[in-house]
Amino acid sequence: MRSKDLRRPQKPPARARAGLTIVEVIVALSVLVVAATIFCQTLLSTARVRQLNRDNALAADAARVVLERMRNRTFLEIYKAYNEDPKDDPGGNGKGPGHLFDVAGLQPLDDAPQGKVGRVTFPSLAVQVTVGGGGGSGGKMSLGGGAGAGTVVTEWHLREDATDEGLGMPRDLNGNNLVDTANHSSDYLVLPVRVRIEWKNGAGARRFEIVTQLGDFRVDEGVVP
Repeated sequence: MRSKDLRRPQKPPARARAGLTIVEVIVALSVLVVAATIFCQTLLSTARVRQLNRDNALAADAARVVLERMRNRTFLEIYKAYNEDPKDDPGGNGKGPGHLFDVAGLQPLDDAPQGKVGRVTFPSLAVQVTVGGGGGSGGKMSLGGGAGAGTVVTEWHLREDATDEGLGMPRDLNGNNLVDTANHSSDYLVLPVRVRIEWKNGAGARRFEIVTQLGDFRVDEGVVP
């Protein structure tokens, strides 16, 4: 005979089994949410890095193109063609490329001058001069005024006494071993130049810059160095 104490094991209530299943589902969903979050963050980070690399490549190519165009010009025309003053552009007022330029694919900063991302900088100083009048034309305006009436205009002069540590200034530009206050826009032998590109993207404000010195190393025909 079987003992009366032997009893068949009882199954847990249905409600307890359902509770365990809900906990397992919640844990599984939590793991999926964490994994999806990490995956999305990885995708966003990868897209951001790609955008930064693309923008940097566009800026670097644009800066090199500007420098190559400078080198393809007559050497003593470079400063006048790319400085801040359009009045001295080779070929006429405003005919040169100027000191500001745009780069397709890059978004300018909110305060960018004329909405341009690129800027060319020389060791220049803005000088006020009088044009016309009894004192002659093209002379610097004196503090006490000059004889006769004339029009005061602002010109940009290439100066050896300009202060710009990044361009290595002040320094001698025309080879006379002196640093003076004259305008050397027509007799320079070396030309320090900075090409800077500033733009914005999802990562904020960005900048790319090339600083170099241009020189006229071409030899005239028929002249033996």
